Amino acid sequence: MRKLLFFIPLVLSFAACEVEFSPNASWKNVPVVYCLLDQDDDTTWVRVQRCYLSEDNIFNYGQNSDSINYPQGAIAVALLAYENGVQKDSMAFEYTTRNHDTGSFANSAQPLYWFRTKNRLKENYTYVLTIRNTSDNSILATTDPIPLIKQVSQTLITKPTVTVYNGDTISGGLAFYDPMGNNTLGCHIAWNALENARLYQPFVRFYYQKDSITYHADFMCPKAPLKSNEIYYSRDLFLDQVKHYFGDDTTRKYFVPRVDMYLTCCSEDLNAYLSTVSNAGDITQSTEVYNNIKGGVGVFAARRTHLFKRMPAKADMTPNRGLLYFLTQLNLGFY
Repeated sequence: MRKLLFFIPLVLSFAACEVEFSPNASWKNVPVVYCLLDQDDDTTWVRVQRCYLSEDNIFNYGQNSDSINYPQGAIAVALLAYENGVQKDSMAFEYTTRNHDTGSFANSAQPLYWFRTKNRLKENYTYVLTIRNTSDNSILATTDPIPLIKQVSQTLITKPTVTVYNGDTISGGLAFYDPMGNNTLGCHIAWNALENARLYQPFVRFYYQKDSITYHADFMCPKAPLKSNEIYYSRDLFLDQVKHYFGDDTTRKYFVPRVDMYLTCCSEDLNAYLSTVSNAGDITQSTEVYNNIKGGVGVFAARRTHLFKRMPAKADMTPNRGLLYFLTQLNLGFY
């Protein structure tokens, strides 16, 4: 871990930083870089800004776009692909801007760099991010090669099973059976581990229909314990999430008998970054944060957010069996 002292921005958000040098030293061009690679994304985005020194109120400087943003054309962002040390691909990112929410930092249109990477990122390649100064073509920041998160088995997420009190299992889609009436059963969700992956987080995408339009809502499952590839999903947790999502909405809603079981995960670099950021204080405190940007600060890492398995959701109206039965008991307008 490179030890740096800087203000903590969220991943892919807009913030300023302060690295470990004297506030009275001469200014140095230090970029702040954030980029996450996901081979299932249509587009890869890179956020690049610059550190700044301040002898006065740092918040006043942070509200000035010239303090934190590189002018258009001042830098060139590229993603390089390697296989066994040999360069196989090069992607030059384009400049664009996006509006930024109000806050402590400049909220004018913020610069981002993008490239259409759908079907371009290869699991057998490693990737290096480079930031160059266009005035002299010197490298401002770069990274070590990082691998993508690889799916090593075609069978990713297994169908949930529910376990009866005597040890038998019932396999199926998302269903909360209670055949013995003891009100203790839930779903067991398991998956095959992915290469280079950490911090697994499953979630359920639940579908419903209203006014002949199909909608969906995402409900988080419990996080998997460290190095685990399975969780047990409580029926009561799911129903509480549904009730909270719909509130007192009793308008007529039709049950759609399917769900998507999603799985998200991240690489070790992103896991380390998130772990240190989560222990950070507020923006006025100096904090040690994981960094893997050479010549700058930030994080370059991989993640997967589109892995899913579609499965049926039981529409059985038998008490204590099908999902539809439990939804109707919530009095939220399900039929």
